[in-house]
Amino acid sequence: MNVRDRLIDALSPIGYEVKLQGSYAEPEPLPETFITYFILDSPDGSYYDDQPQLTHTRIQVILYSKKMSLINVVPDLIFHAARAAGFIRDSRGRDLGYEGEHYGWMMNFITTERNS
Repeated sequence: MNVRDRLIDALSPIGYEVKLQGSYAEPEPLPETFITYFILDSPDGSYYDDQPQLTHTRIQVILYSKKMSLINVVPDLIFHAARAAGFIRDSRGRDLGYEGEHYGWMMNFITTERNS
């Protein structure tokens, strides 16, 4: 299972749609609350015989909601769900402010995969 599928599987039980950042079409109405993700980078690490043995993937997860009360609750659910799926929190998260009618909050995660 690839990193994207693992993340979506981990976060879907929270109850909000999880999609790739930017994948909503312009005329498509946005849900009241939703989660997006974006892969920041995937550097290799731990080389042996000039071959990378590991890949460290950094992922940004963003919660958007019209309900400000969820900004205090859902990030903790995201953290626990991602951690249970093997993702490591890379930041405590931060507010993004309003984007249209939705308030944004984001957190970064890292996951490490063996290449061999």
